[in-house]
Amino acid sequence: MLFQGAKITVFREAPAFTIYMLTFTSLRRRLTPSGCTDPPLSVDLVAGGAAGVTSWSSTMPIDVVKSRLQSVSLVDPPSSASGRLAARYSSVLDCVVRSWRAEGVSVFYRGTLISCMRAFPTNAIVLVVYINGLHILGG
Repeated sequence: MLFQGAKITVFREAPAFTIYMLTFTSLRRRLTPSGCTDPPLSVDLVAGGAAGVTSWSSTMPIDVVKSRLQSVSLVDPPSSASGRLAARYSSVLDCVVRSWRAEGVSVFYRGTLISCMRAFPTNAIVLVVYINGLHILGG
């Protein structure tokens, strides 16, 4: 139960961070004024915020499936005399199919707006701190 959903978490994180860093570096390059070697703070803030929004909006369906696989309802009966809670879904595919049939495709995008509203300022700050940390450490 401790590692329930670990595989799908890795499956979410790999594309999420790829999208995140590719978006950040490409926007940072495009928004930096020509002839400028070090972009202004505003460029890093915008590129970082946009990277977070792009990453979350791209991987939200995987995150919804991950969250559903990891959640256990309090009303789910124990599966045996051992008292272990029964798994709600038998696999990732079972989760996707049952969720889609029960709630439609929109179920995979629930929470996207609020996640993106949180992602912009959070990732803007995180990436500015990261870039400045690299400069301080000589990287």
